Amino acid sequence: MILPNVKEEKAAENVRRLWLEHLELRDFRNYSSSTIEASIGVNLVCGANAQGKTSLLEAVSLLSTGRLLRGSKDVQAICHGCENAQVEGQLGETGTAIAIALRRGIRKKVELNGMALPRAADLIGRLPTVSFSASDLCIVAGDPSDRRQFLDWELAQLFPAYLKNLTIYKRAVEHRNALLRQAREGYLDHDLFESWETHIASSGWALRSARMEWIEVLDADARLAHSELGCGEELRLTYEVRDEGLDVTSISRLLSEGRGSDIARGSTGTGPHRDELLVQVNGQEARYFGSQGQQRTAVIAMKLATLASNERLFGCPPVLLLDDVFSDLDQSRRLRLMELTLGRGGQVFLTCTETEQAGADLVARSKVFRVESGKVVEQ
Repeated sequence: MILPNVKEEKAAENVRRLWLEHLELRDFRNYSSSTIEASIGVNLVCGANAQGKTSLLEAVSLLSTGRLLRGSKDVQAICHGCENAQVEGQLGETGTAIAIALRRGIRKKVELNGMALPRAADLIGRLPTVSFSASDLCIVAGDPSDRRQFLDWELAQLFPAYLKNLTIYKRAVEHRNALLRQAREGYLDHDLFESWETHIASSGWALRSARMEWIEVLDADARLAHSELGCGEELRLTYEVRDEGLDVTSISRLLSEGRGSDIARGSTGTGPHRDELLVQVNGQEARYFGSQGQQRTAVIAMKLATLASNERLFGCPPVLLLDDVFSDLDQSRRLRLMELTLGRGGQVFLTCTETEQAGADLVARSKVFRVESGKVVEQ
């Protein structure tokens, strides 16, 4: 196995943290001060648009990953006129406490049971989450960079080693690109490139091999989920390597041989930052030939596959964050999606504008909250 053994990593921690019991927000987005006591099952969050439903899910995701959704900067999540924002959570069964303070002008502060963590990324694996929102349509309909970001985001949540290699790789590519631009202005000794190319080759192969192995697993799960959604079409996921770098040695060789063309281009032309995840429906690339309905169904199937993959690796279902998924689905697919997600028995946070969208059966099975102007009230 190229991917690390996650079950062994988690066993070493000697604790499992898989659902959120208590959530408290202060000066976060449009929340001045709010607290909720969540259900271990389904938490239905209702309210009109722009009232704070998505921000509530974002707070849960922040406790899980140390990062905001939608690529936001930390300062953007702090209430206007405030210097700090605070998100705190307590996990069920273990009572583990996680606290994150976002601060203007300085790094966020992350604490676990009152003890400061060196990095926000050290939260990964404490509260695994899988999220889906309308903005995720770009995973299928967007540029290759959107699909690579999907892979990096999900794999970084699963494997701390992947996140470490991703950080090393990005830094090495940035430094090599800076040297390439300098070389366009005048000669640079090629020895200056070699140390960065060594990092690119080793970390790049670790990223590429992990992506390829995970996509093999994800493809099988996504095809199954796609068929269970009742669309009668075949979904396929394929990882496409855009160069001949299939080990560390070959990536190093390609980087060395390509310096001349890379200098002319001003950027690095070899490595996983140029690879593609192909998403095909009935043999045609969904990005170009899929309808919006086909693209959306493909994204949902990919997220359900991610959920299944995470559940196998962690031994328990992760927390599922579903943001306004009902608005673009017909009634039959809403029901089927709920059957597939709720049948796994994990904790769910689900937003909608009105409870009628969810249906009486789901409302009866849920703890219902209403959000209005950054205030949460349990119904």
